[in-house]
Amino acid sequence: MSDDVLEPDEVAIWHAFKRMGESVSAAVERDILAASGLTGPEFGVLTRLVDLGDGRLRQQELATSMRWDKSRLSHQITRMQKRDLVSRNAVDASTVMVEITDAGRDALVPARPAHAESIRAHLLDRLDERGRAEFAAAMEAILGD
Repeated sequence: MSDDVLEPDEVAIWHAFKRMGESVSAAVERDILAASGLTGPEFGVLTRLVDLGDGRLRQQELATSMRWDKSRLSHQITRMQKRDLVSRNAVDASTVMVEITDAGRDALVPARPAHAESIRAHLLDRLDERGRAEFAAAMEAILGD
């Protein structure tokens, strides 16, 4: 075969990788939603606000931490403001701060343990100690970090 077409074993690895990521992510998001009413993106925003900014971050920092463009984050924040999960305030012409509300903090109370339990159930507990170490090493090699 030529170099511009994947071999069957390469295609199989690629498809397994995609299925695994999509399956685990979907299961974790379902479990968070069932426990707290938060969507996956809402949970991501709220946890970053708490973990990275003690509840408050510049909107650009938040976008960068989520690897989202400004438009996507802006639309997400607007939806979250309507649910009273966050507030957004302009500090000056170039700085907008996003802050978690009391309702956002309350929603995280059941969401965080559901998140941890779900990751264990759908990913970590499916690997033994050796499998976890090999999986972590493979991910590090792929990410190049």
